[in-house]
Amino acid sequence: MLASLPTVALWVRERPLPLVLYVLVLLGVTGAAVRTRSAPTLRTVLVADLVLVLVLVSGVGIWPAPLGLAVLIAWLVWRRIPLLRSSPVWLRRGRMTRDLPWLVAATVVVSALALTTWALVADPAAGRYLESLQSRPVLLVLLGITAFSLVNAACEEAVYRGVFQTELTAVMGTVPALAVQAIGFGLLHIQGFPSGAAGVVLAGIYGVFLGIIRMRSEGMLAPYVAHVCADVTIGALSVVVLRP
Repeated sequence: MLASLPTVALWVRERPLPLVLYVLVLLGVTGAAVRTRSAPTLRTVLVADLVLVLVLVSGVGIWPAPLGLAVLIAWLVWRRIPLLRSSPVWLRRGRMTRDLPWLVAATVVVSALALTTWALVADPAAGRYLESLQSRPVLLVLLGITAFSLVNAACEEAVYRGVFQTELTAVMGTVPALAVQAIGFGLLHIQGFPSGAAGVVLAGIYGVFLGIIRMRSEGMLAPYVAHVCADVTIGALSVVVLRP
C-alpha cells in the first residue's frame, strides 16, 4: 500500500539526524564522484540517491519497490550517458564452485536459526503485508510468502550485491567493497526484519555472507537463492509465530 505523504513527513520528523547525516554523506560522495569522474562511483551514488528520494516520496509502505525502481531508473540513465555506460556484470548468473553449495547451505541454515531466535526473543509485530496473510487459506499463504520472498530478495540483491558491491569493488577493492555493502545492508534493516540495533548487526553479518557468496560465484544467482530462503523463513515466522 502506498504510504501517505503525512506518514512520510512524520517518519522524517521522528528521525531527522540519521536522515540529515545520510543526505550529507551522499552529497559529499556525489560531489567527489563528479569531480573525479569515476564511473563506478557515480553509478553507485546514483542508485543510493534514487533509493533515498523514492523512499521519501513513497514511504516504506510499498517496500521493496523503491529499490527495484532505483536500479531500473539508473539503468535507463546509464544507457543515455556515455560516461556511465557499463556492461551489466552484476547481472551474470555466476559459476559453480566446489565449496559454493556448502557455503550457501550453511548461510541458509545459520540465517534461519538467527532469524527464528531473534523473532522468539524480540516478538516483533508482523509486517503489514505478511500480517494480512495470517488469516488466509494455506494455499494463498504459500503463494503470498513465495511472492514476497522472490521480489524482496531480487530488489535487495540488485542494489547491494549487484550495483554496490560490483561497482565499489572496482573503486575500493574486494574487501572494502564487501564491508561497505554489508554495512549499508545492515543499516537498511534498522526498521526491517530483524530490526533495531540487533537487526543492524545480524543483517550486516548476513550481508557479509551474501557478499562472499557473490564474490565466490562471480554472479547473482547463488546469493539470490540464499536470500530467498531467508525471506521464506521471515514469511513463515510472520504468518505462523508472530502476533497479529
